[in-house]
Amino acid sequence: MAMRPLVHSGLAGCCTIVSVFGVVCLTVIGYGFSHNWEAFMGSTRGPKDGQAVGSTCYTVALIYLAFVVFCTCQLGVHRRYSRIQI
Repeated sequence: MAMRPLVHSGLAGCCTIVSVFGVVCLTVIGYGFSHNWEAFMGSTRGPKDGQAVGSTCYTVALIYLAFVVFCTCQLGVHRRYSRIQI
């Protein structure tokens, strides 16, 4: 039994690109907060606990990574489904 795609291939491709960008950005921001970079922690209105903010960024980056995996799988399903002619 062939698995049918859940989202259109254009949407899956766009989601993959945006999610990869999100993973990279959130990982860098999380690293900056975890290591108390002056640009992130030096403000008087900055967060008090950089480790907590960094771990939150890492958690969200993992969620975006799950989107990358899902959307990449959807692109593969589209390629396979387009070859199946019934």
